[in-house]
Amino acid sequence: MANVGPLSNVQLAHIAREHYVNGKSRVEIADETGLSRFKVGRMLDEAVEKGIIRFEIVSTPGIDLDLSMRLKQRFGLDHGVAVELPVDTDAEAQSTLGTVAASLVDELVGPDDILGLTSGRTLNVMARQLQELPCRAAVQLAGVAGPIQESGLEVIRRLSSFPGVQPWPIYASLVMSDAQTARGVLRQPGVKAAVEMFDEVTVALCAVGSWVPPNSLMMMNPAITDADRSMLLRRGVVAEVASTLVTDRGDVIHDLDDRCIAVTEQQLRAIPTRVAIAGGPSKTRAIRAVLTSGLITGLVTDAFTASRLVAG
Repeated sequence: MANVGPLSNVQLAHIAREHYVNGKSRVEIADETGLSRFKVGRMLDEAVEKGIIRFEIVSTPGIDLDLSMRLKQRFGLDHGVAVELPVDTDAEAQSTLGTVAASLVDELVGPDDILGLTSGRTLNVMARQLQELPCRAAVQLAGVAGPIQESGLEVIRRLSSFPGVQPWPIYASLVMSDAQTARGVLRQPGVKAAVEMFDEVTVALCAVGSWVPPNSLMMMNPAITDADRSMLLRRGVVAEVASTLVTDRGDVIHDLDDRCIAVTEQQLRAIPTRVAIAGGPSKTRAIRAVLTSGLITGLVTDAFTASRLVAG
């Protein structure tokens, strides 16, 4: 281009500022400067070539942007987040993912939403990190599984302290010894009220339990016998979300459905936004199975796990 001196650069910088900083269209700049809009366009391109205009894409610190997009595209997700970790361990994943999930709640949940949550160590970390909850209700999607301090009941207890949030807890175990007992529990007023809210949930934040290798609060439930576990493992169960059991192929196993106090597979799939928050080496296989099943629409995981998922 002919004009290469300082005066030309001043004009380029002025036009660039008017367009990119002040938001003026090329037509508006053309009218003000007496140039044609095509000339303005060429000058904007020249400003980029000369480095007068520099673009910087800023991502959230600690998030691998490229890996997050690959994860989203690989599994057709609405939301994909790959969080960078210093070490590839389950403990580090639980702690860091819970903290990051707390920072993402404002983006996922609005004032008109009803939030559903399952049990899980990572979700408990998230609940402890939250300073507010921008929705009107929080629903426990599954009964108590594992230690009380890691249960969905504890998550709901923490969130119910926020102003304007109506809690819907389930004071019952996730799995009952038999179907008749489960039906009796479901008739109890408190449990019945929470279960009736399942169809109203618009955003679900879910943990993923791993059956192979074992890293699942559901597996710790005393109502699940050794015979139950052996049978379910033979059936190919490798993961669960709430009480929905999944195989490597993404098939759902319904053998325990009539004994569980939890959101059903059909109800879970009907929730518009379903984000799993899970990571770590012991959970990778389970997360892949859940992704294959289509149970979730989004995933917050660590970069180590995300790399294994997109590679597989």
